[in-house]
Amino acid sequence: MRKTVVLFSMIFSAFIGQAQEKFTLASAQEYALDHAYGVQIAELEIQRARQIYLQNLAIGLPQASASGQYIYNVELGALVTDFDGDGVLDELVFGTDYQAQGGLVVNQLIFDGSYVVALMAAKVLKENAEIGMDQSKAELKREVAKAYHLALLSEESVAVLKANKDYLADLASEMKKMNEAGLVSKADADQMMLNYNNIENALRYSEGQANVAKMLLKLQMGYPVKQVVLLADKMEDLVVRAAAASTLTTIGFDPTKSVDYLGMANQVEGAKLQVLNKQLAYLPSIGVSYQNNIQYMSSEANIFGDASVDIPSSLVAGSISVPLFSSGNGRAQVQEAKIQRDQARIGLQQLEEGLIMQHGALVNEFHQGIANFLAQKENVALAKRIRDQRRKEYDAGLASSMELTQTETQYQDALQAMFMAAQNALDKKSELEYLMTKQQKQ
Repeated sequence: MRKTVVLFSMIFSAFIGQAQEKFTLASAQEYALDHAYGVQIAELEIQRARQIYLQNLAIGLPQASASGQYIYNVELGALVTDFDGDGVLDELVFGTDYQAQGGLVVNQLIFDGSYVVALMAAKVLKENAEIGMDQSKAELKREVAKAYHLALLSEESVAVLKANKDYLADLASEMKKMNEAGLVSKADADQMMLNYNNIENALRYSEGQANVAKMLLKLQMGYPVKQVVLLADKMEDLVVRAAAASTLTTIGFDPTKSVDYLGMANQVEGAKLQVLNKQLAYLPSIGVSYQNNIQYMSSEANIFGDASVDIPSSLVAGSISVPLFSSGNGRAQVQEAKIQRDQARIGLQQLEEGLIMQHGALVNEFHQGIANFLAQKENVALAKRIRDQRRKEYDAGLASSMELTQTETQYQDALQAMFMAAQNALDKKSELEYLMTKQQKQ
């Protein structure tokens, strides 16, 4: 029996170990880079760009096709005329009952402006897919960090509310006994029970929010939502490490190296190629082809028999297509492409200026967020001391239940303000890391 219990415990422990996993913020981000849906889609986009390049490349390589046909003429056509000039119409039947033919065609493109642009565009598309991968990874790390911060905030809020619930439960029970002994009024006892009920409701709501926050984190990570995930980091530890990581705010920011700028710059290159494509449309398209055909004719179904006749033929041809006149349509297309290119350039310049402004704002908000957290942390310590002092004064009959309630509310508000300040500071750090993704790799 004892062996059975031990075996069951081992199996249960193994099951629990598989069903839940503990993550730090860094390990959650690493897990997401390997499992998140967005990264998988970005990887497929790179493969797709490679296939598009191969498709465009194949257009300029030899193209061969073969064809074949087998024909049974149920009734042959005939020519009716007066061959002898005697006034009697004669019928001349053409063809044989059975025919077959096969052919091979090989085409080779010599020059086409759109083909040249297609090869260049495929390279731009491949670069765009690679930039998209970098952007997806940077965005993923940012969103996982924000979801992790939110989950931590929710989890620590629940822990604080549980501790305060126990504190108020003891206080409400004590005041109830004091009321029964005639030491405090019924109103004071009811007020404390009201405080307890309020925090119990707040705890129930916060627990639900914590579950939702963890589900969001698992979704961002690509982690199975039905499995349990545990958070290894603490909010305050993350803020302390963020404050120590001052290099983010001291590294010189180059907007042209940000993933957002690189993505927009790639679009500008695509717009330039569109202009080139329209301009090269004025040039001729040149190609050559080779055809080899053979035809079999027979009065028997077996076209390879002795009664069959084969007729081979082959040719080599060259072709050229020169655009001569389009009533201004070609020129209008070139001008439209140039306008779109200029629009893309202006958008890129606007983005560059916006990134510089965004970086300056984030650096300022990050520093302010750290300072605000430190101030709120000090406020929590002050609010706790005030609450504890009011409790002593109340026990000594020097403070009212209303004052005790106010100090408890003040303490709860200070805790929430500290948690919100921590989350805000960490989120600003995540935004700053995203903005400086390429700078950090230098």
